[in-house]
Amino acid sequence: VSEPDPNHTLEERVVHWYFKQLDKNSSGDIGKKEIKPFKRFLRKKSKPKKCVKKFVEYCDVNNDKSLSVQELMGCLGVTKEEGKAETKKRHS
Repeated sequence: VSEPDPNHTLEERVVHWYFKQLDKNSSGDIGKKEIKPFKRFLRKKSKPKKCVKKFVEYCDVNNDKSLSVQELMGCLGVTKEEGKAETKKRHS
């Protein structure tokens, strides 16, 4: 396991760690099969449940059927603004 970037916030570190866990083939993106554990987690925790499918589609900004770490961070609301890291909620 590589050392986390000291410039990253705790939230960014968590997203990078989870992304690496999901990216089984180390391709740099999470494909359709690799996203299944994340979708399962979302189905358990999200209400209404029908939003889960749309949530992942919403995350895939470039519509390539996979998620990059930047897409996942954006979707989860982990962003940096003006040199400070902040967590924002993204509304649809």
